[in-house]
Amino acid sequence: MASQWQTLFQVNKAEIGRLMFFILAGTGFSMYLAGKLQEKIPGRFIIFTGCLACSGAMVFVGRASSIIDVYIWAFWEGFFTAFVYIPCLTLYQKLFPENKGLVTGILNLTFGGSAAVMSPIFTYFLISKGYGVTANLAALVSVLLGAPVSLLIRIPGEDNRRAGHPVSTLSLARTISLSPFRYLWCTWALAGAAGVSLIVLSSSFGARLGYGVTQYVYILTAFNILNGLGRLACGRLADRYPKQKILMTLYLMAAGAYFLMPHFQNLWLISFLACFIGLAFGGMFTVSAPLVTEVFGLENFGKVFGLVFTAYGFCAGFLGPWVSGLILDATGSDFRVVFTLFACFYLVSSLLVLKVKKQNGCCPGRVAD
Repeated sequence: MASQWQTLFQVNKAEIGRLMFFILAGTGFSMYLAGKLQEKIPGRFIIFTGCLACSGAMVFVGRASSIIDVYIWAFWEGFFTAFVYIPCLTLYQKLFPENKGLVTGILNLTFGGSAAVMSPIFTYFLISKGYGVTANLAALVSVLLGAPVSLLIRIPGEDNRRAGHPVSTLSLARTISLSPFRYLWCTWALAGAAGVSLIVLSSSFGARLGYGVTQYVYILTAFNILNGLGRLACGRLADRYPKQKILMTLYLMAAGAYFLMPHFQNLWLISFLACFIGLAFGGMFTVSAPLVTEVFGLENFGKVFGLVFTAYGFCAGFLGPWVSGLILDATGSDFRVVFTLFACFYLVSSLLVLKVKKQNGCCPGRVAD
């Protein structure tokens, strides 16, 4: 809806670009909260609340009168998306303890790939029915399909918690003090920044090489295909091989791709290299979830993964698209500098992720919050 907002509110691309910051910031604020709420409230009610709130956000943005309203929508939508995402991730890992990686990959593919299915449909209604009608229709479909189904969800172990059975958990302070958590958090900040930046920079990089929009779109397409399919493949591998080594391999391949990309002009070769960055980006989401469970325990998954996600929500947007924009402006759009920086981000991440290992006393019997 970017072009719609630019026309409606007479704003430039920079103002539209800030939407990603508000979406990620909203998600960053709520990820830990969603994980924490799982200890007190059945997951189906958290998901139900998320469905209602996200639908309400679409009704709100359909009546937006300024770009400020759109920023509020972006934060609101990002915040309550975590109420759907975190409980579903927890549910899948509890239901399939022997295949955590694969089912996490399936869920991530469904969650991220839904845009590929819905975007053409949404665009059709946006053009044929108009902005307000489309926003209300999206809200209606979302709440009718999401809210009723969410109430049917049962997460194993919830009845025990409600019956007063003790649950081993880590406190916020204890989690932050753990070295494995800090290493993983830094990995998400750096690798997340490098991965998400290609989504933003693919068009400007392709245009810099002299390609038109119908040509340079292949860079982003290649990225997205491996970002999606790679989640399944990486998830299956995570069930069989050390998760740290899988992530290290993915990050090293993405680093090599970023190092090589600015030195070639051929669109097909550049698109091929973008595949490795998309693979690393999707693998980060898929493999990190069962890695958190392995290192910190399933009972701590929601909170710890939520805290890890704050690195992506608060830092990746700044270290990636924001910093790269500043560098490109300062260097006259020299992508060699930017892509080399992102390659270094991936190299550092490949070293840090090897240090994410379970320590003695990492998950004590019970720690008060």
